Amino acid sequence: MSTIIHISNRQIQIVAAKGSGNGAKPARAYVREAPEGSIINGIVMDPDAFIADMKEFFIQTGVSTKDVTLIIDSSKIAGKRLEIPKLSKPKTLDFIRREMVDMDKENVDEVYSYIELTGDKNAKLRSVYANSVDIEFVRDYVEIFKEIGVTLKGIYSGVGTMIKMIERTAAKTAGTFVAQIADDNILTNILWVDGKFYYYSSQRCFQEPGTEAYYDECVRALSQLTQFMQANQIESPLDVIYVGGIANMDINMYRVLAASSRIETAIEEFDCGLRAKYGAGFDLHTFLQSVAGLTTLSNESNLLHRFTASQKESKVDSTLKKRIALIAGTLVVMLLALASVIFVKLQKQKELDDLKASNENQATQMQLEDYDRISYEMAAVVMRLNSMDLIERMVDSYPACNSAVIKEIEDAAAGYATIEVNSFMASSGTVAFVANAEEVKNVNQFIAKLLEKDIFSDVNYTGYTYDDGEQVYNIHVICTLSENAGK
Repeated sequence: MSTIIHISNRQIQIVAAKGSGNGAKPARAYVREAPEGSIINGIVMDPDAFIADMKEFFIQTGVSTKDVTLIIDSSKIAGKRLEIPKLSKPKTLDFIRREMVDMDKENVDEVYSYIELTGDKNAKLRSVYANSVDIEFVRDYVEIFKEIGVTLKGIYSGVGTMIKMIERTAAKTAGTFVAQIADDNILTNILWVDGKFYYYSSQRCFQEPGTEAYYDECVRALSQLTQFMQANQIESPLDVIYVGGIANMDINMYRVLAASSRIETAIEEFDCGLRAKYGAGFDLHTFLQSVAGLTTLSNESNLLHRFTASQKESKVDSTLKKRIALIAGTLVVMLLALASVIFVKLQKQKELDDLKASNENQATQMQLEDYDRISYEMAAVVMRLNSMDLIERMVDSYPACNSAVIKEIEDAAAGYATIEVNSFMASSGTVAFVANAEEVKNVNQFIAKLLEKDIFSDVNYTGYTYDDGEQVYNIHVICTLSENAGK
């Protein structure tokens, strides 16, 4: 969610929108009366009352405070249409600064911004609508909204934002027209000539919006604008007059009063596709100024962006003298240090030359050769020693069929069988022996005793046969010693 806040005088418009850029659509919209006397001409006169009121609004509505665009209508923000050369962005701002400098405000820091206007791509000059405002004006809003708990992503001129929205809507269908936009008791007239923004004027209305007296004021403003066109020899006839932002709009009464003042141009409600985009139920008149903030705007038109950049530049300027003094002092110290380093270097170079000569003489080279030879011989001895250790570990890994092992076998046979060890195979750990039992019941008991012995990793018993000549039972068994047997 993103939030658009429009501030002018008594009314504060807030629109919570879904999506981003030109695809954003209003989800919720609010009109809030500012505390009495807290805002005049777009300037917060009573910060405490305004902050408390806005905190209450965000708590009650749950509107997002993380992605907020602020649009301000105020005569404090100066605006001018300029024809300027095609320059880079930094040079464009420098050009605007020179064009808009106020000689009566030499000691006042200003923030400058601009919006690019539609023009002939092949022309040598390009049209921009430039803004300038006292830097303290922007700083005050930044600090106020920080106190409210709102994260501002942009601060824009209300006139500039409206011009950009008209350029992307009404200017797509009409060439020469007037957009008459009301905001509570402020009426703004924006003139477009042959597809290009030309002029705007703003005035205060003293009648109640939607009344016949109020429409008379609007019609008089149109008459003055037509006289302005004649005075400036604008011959293109008006295609249409768009009217928007008027509460309780009665378009038919407006048309009748305009016709009585000999204004024959068609008068239409400002729609220009916005109702189709935002939905027929959306109150476009009430929130026309705030939805202008849904238009994708550039950093160059963002007063907050320019304010942040100017703060960084100002910080750099304030520290520049300190840095120069620091650099000058450092340079003197470095020169002294350089002389010291050169002296030390010459001494060290002499020591290095002496050491190099010592290393390269014949006696040293012969000692080096002896060292290499002895090192090689020691490495060969170490390799042989490691091989012997490996052999010893391998031999130790085989079991040993010694007297202790044979005694273990004899202990297992005691009382059950007679045995005679014939052979032992170290590679496999198998012990071969002859085992005879006089009674058949003793065979299994003997085998059971063998299985109990830890010295065997395997006892392979395959049965027995009866020897008629000796009258004994021959036991067929092969035992495999475990790795630690006999150790």
